[in-house]
Amino acid sequence: MGSRCFVSLRSTKRIQDIHALSTRRIHASNTAQFATPLDQPVSTQAKKSKERLVILGSGWGAMSLLKGLDQTRYEVMVVSPNTYFAMTPLLAQAATGSLELRTTMEPVRGNHNIHFYHAWTEKIDLEKKTLTLMPAYPPVFRQKDPTSTNHYPNAREYSLSFDKLVISVGAYNRTFSTPGVRENAWFLKDVQNARAIRWRILECFEQADHPNLTDDQRKALLNFIVVGGGPTGSEFAAELHDLLSSDLKRLFPDIVKFASISIVDASAGILNNFDASLATYAREKFARDGINVMLNRKVKAVERGNLVVEPDGEIPFGLLVWSTGICASPLVKRTNSIAKDDGNSFFLTDDHLRFVEDVYAIGDCAQIQGKFLPATAQVASQKGKHLAHVLNGKMGEDPEADEKVFKHRDMGSMASLGSGSAIVDSPNAKAQGRIAWVIWRSAYTYMSLSWRNRLLVPFFWTINRLFGRDLTRF
Repeated sequence: MGSRCFVSLRSTKRIQDIHALSTRRIHASNTAQFATPLDQPVSTQAKKSKERLVILGSGWGAMSLLKGLDQTRYEVMVVSPNTYFAMTPLLAQAATGSLELRTTMEPVRGNHNIHFYHAWTEKIDLEKKTLTLMPAYPPVFRQKDPTSTNHYPNAREYSLSFDKLVISVGAYNRTFSTPGVRENAWFLKDVQNARAIRWRILECFEQADHPNLTDDQRKALLNFIVVGGGPTGSEFAAELHDLLSSDLKRLFPDIVKFASISIVDASAGILNNFDASLATYAREKFARDGINVMLNRKVKAVERGNLVVEPDGEIPFGLLVWSTGICASPLVKRTNSIAKDDGNSFFLTDDHLRFVEDVYAIGDCAQIQGKFLPATAQVASQKGKHLAHVLNGKMGEDPEADEKVFKHRDMGSMASLGSGSAIVDSPNAKAQGRIAWVIWRSAYTYMSLSWRNRLLVPFFWTINRLFGRDLTRF
């Protein structure tokens, strides 16, 4: 009896030891999902057969680099708060239902030879060659204490080392410190912005359709304002006009007459980066379409449902899209170890697109010292392709790029004006009207990064042309 009791006690103790060991392993496993061997500096890691190349961002520069990079030469890691690439020239069409949102996106994980981290970059340490990252999503584990903001307080931030680093984090919308912009305006820089704008357009019409509203209230709800007369703002205004004059006219025949579109700009013209004759053509086209172009206006504030502009005073709106240029991202602003431009705080690189050895910057977050290049998808894409040649070690094999100095090739600019019309301004030729519209559509179909979207884009254009846009609000 005593022997059995002793054996039982010993067995119980062994079970308790196993349970305690399992608990420790589970806790260590949960913590390890954030604290991995990656947070060891390069010098303390085991020898690697490949250099680790870390790319920050998933925009035009980063994706063009990935497409041209010989990924067998490096251990490639991509860090971005977005799991997709956004085809920015098509966002205006996605926001107005001419294209489905999926046609403007390419998954980053579609590049199968990379390791992707869905995270924000909090800090860049060039001396130690490490990055401090923060996951771009809430913890996946369930917190035991519902009042706790983080069950593992030391596990959220983690480090990632690199041998070579490419910074391509893009830029943010510039508001010129105008009060109320971030709280009351909509931006059009990402797929999520396009979805929010589409939802808001339909919401304005649904609200205006109620019988207890006055005509003045309907006019206020259906007044759509675009601040900024550049390509993005102008294209959105044109696409919105097409939406109003076709599908929304059919769905809301009694109230569409109250709708209006205005472009507000501080300068004396719109589309100022185009040839003067093309910009004039665009303004005349907008005038015929009934789009009100308000120039030499100074925006004082954006209130909820009201734009305060000088000298017109308060202008009521249902939707205001802010498109007035870009500014440096928070990461760029707080990184003081890298030279920056005094005017816009963007990173400054040399002609090789680098700050120091093995650290490069491309896209909207950086500019070449002594040179001014527009912050466009074209420039970012060319920088990405050039850097891919450099990192592949094939500069000498390309007769057009026999040195590592970046040389921008101006391919021109395009803008869609709606109703089957566009303008094209290139060094070789200028076009307007239907021919330019065909060039615009052909070019951006081809520029889609995958054959999937090269097929989907014209497919949805055709479907929507035949059957109308799908304007279901969900």
